Amino acid sequence: MDVEATLARPITAVFSQLAEPARLGDWLPEIAAAAAPAGTGAGFSLQLRTSTGELAGTGELIAYEPPWSVAYRLRTGPHTHILRLTCTARAPDATRVRIHQAGTGPPLTIDLARLRQGPAADPAAGGPRTQVQHPGGADRPVRGPAKR
Repeated sequence: MDVEATLARPITAVFSQLAEPARLGDWLPEIAAAAAPAGTGAGFSLQLRTSTGELAGTGELIAYEPPWSVAYRLRTGPHTHILRLTCTARAPDATRVRIHQAGTGPPLTIDLARLRQGPAADPAAGGPRTQVQHPGGADRPVRGPAKR
């Protein structure tokens, strides 16, 4: 599954938030906690919220090309989630983000409203409505075949 959004922040600010594993919970609400790894390829621990509680898991930063691309492999229970994020500068203060999600389990929820607020914002304070845009211009998820 793919989602895209334009964020009203410079590409370096957006990328630094997306590329910090400890901030995964900022925009992936199921991630309760994630420890920061030592670098690309280094593993880290995480906690995934489920309907029955929290599930321990592991993560790995599998690609890191600032400020354009970052990718994660997240493993929880029997499921593996691959997240590939691409950033494109649209203007000095606008960044287009594409998040491709693949894996063996149901897709994780991507909270674009919280991502738009930025790392300093308080998600509990509310924010703009979540809008997912696809290349054709309408606000909706971009769906395609899952790649593994």
